[in-house]
Amino acid sequence: MGALATVVDLILNSLVLGGVFLIVAIGLNIIYGLNRVMNLAHGSLYALGAYAGYTLVNLGGNFFLTLLFAPLVVGLVGLVIERVLISPMRARPMVYTLILTYGLMFVMDGCLKYFWGKETRFIAMPEFMTQTLSLGPVQYPVFRLVILLAIAAVMGGLMLMLGRTRMGVNMRAAADIPEMVSAVGVNLRMVQMGAFVLGCVLAGVAGALAGPLFTVYPVMGHGMLISSFVVVVIGGLGSLRGAIYAALLIGVVQTLAEFFITDLAMVLVYMMMALILVFKPRGLVGEGKFE
Repeated sequence: MGALATVVDLILNSLVLGGVFLIVAIGLNIIYGLNRVMNLAHGSLYALGAYAGYTLVNLGGNFFLTLLFAPLVVGLVGLVIERVLISPMRARPMVYTLILTYGLMFVMDGCLKYFWGKETRFIAMPEFMTQTLSLGPVQYPVFRLVILLAIAAVMGGLMLMLGRTRMGVNMRAAADIPEMVSAVGVNLRMVQMGAFVLGCVLAGVAGALAGPLFTVYPVMGHGMLISSFVVVVIGGLGSLRGAIYAALLIGVVQTLAEFFITDLAMVLVYMMMALILVFKPRGLVGEGKFE
């Protein structure tokens, strides 16, 4: 029974960790797929989502409403970034926006330290989320199950939006043949702006969800940026389907590695990325894009 409980615990932890990676990485992938911008400030937007969630809960807000409003705050910040910084640079080579967002990452980190300080914060959860639930042989924390369900709901909503709405259809078309989208009268700039904001909202969602899971501190986004970038590379640049497979794979590998060989967990992840770059440079499903 002890071994079975460990297996169930590892599987659920892998799904939770992979799910958080997935939401951040898909946001990064959507931004790249439509804007050809590798947003290095994405991790800082993730951290902003966590701080927005922390602040709203501390002001007396309901935790679940916080999961809705914190991403909206990040989305508004993303809209300002896109209009003020990204849009004027869109006609230039991608390296310009790469350098720009790299600098923006440190600006945002400084703002987080200025407004919230350097102390580690914790997002208070509702009473029932502090309990454990019996899942066969294992007592599993309720808050992790809630996060897992929330991740599933976000991904389900995102897939419906991309597959069933006019905005989603325009985004998918613009990612593959932007010239055709413009030719049929769709405002490509608006689609690109919407994609950038959507990617930022997803970063905010992941930050608000990760707040109870991890601690909240100003540079928490740096590690998440690296992990999500690894997901994007392994899954293939611009491939949403590849990102899903890669996030789940990395969640499993990192969780197992941290359990069995703690010091080498990230080394194994980076080795996987190196092997993918050498043998399958377009990602796991071969859908990656190159500039």
